[in-house]
Amino acid sequence: MLSGAGYAQKGEFAPDKNSNWQDRVYTGGGFGLSGGGWGGSIRLAPIVGYMFTSRVSAGVGINYEYYWDNRFNPTIQDHRYGGMIFGRVNLFRNIFAYADYQFTNLTANFATEERVTIDRLPVGLGLSQPIGPRSSINFLAAYDLLWDETFYASPWVFTVFFSI
Repeated sequence: MLSGAGYAQKGEFAPDKNSNWQDRVYTGGGFGLSGGGWGGSIRLAPIVGYMFTSRVSAGVGINYEYYWDNRFNPTIQDHRYGGMIFGRVNLFRNIFAYADYQFTNLTANFATEERVTIDRLPVGLGLSQPIGPRSSINFLAAYDLLWDETFYASPWVFTVFFSI
């Protein structure tokens, strides 16, 4: 799987009382590609965030995934979509707490075309390493408090993403 994202504050930039709202807004997002002989998926997840202080940030995002599975005849195809809200608090220089609420609408039963909405609430800690004045690479380990074993193999969510 190839993926990238930008869910957090940027590098060593720290807003202060002289920062205007444009300095505090950031955009980013994620993308993902996975696949093999079984099928695959393509995922897009743009976000927009706001830095309230040098320690606290929050934002919203949307997501879309096209999924296909060749192991069935005919091939299963699904358009999955949803949204998220997220928050981040920088605890120490490079360590942050992170949480988001996500919802995704997907087909649960292809025979009846029944769709359901799955909720997730990953909460965890991350490590951020600046790679420029407004960019960083981030590592996040989170536990999904709303984990549903029907749709996800594990409640643990491990993510590596870039903030640009």
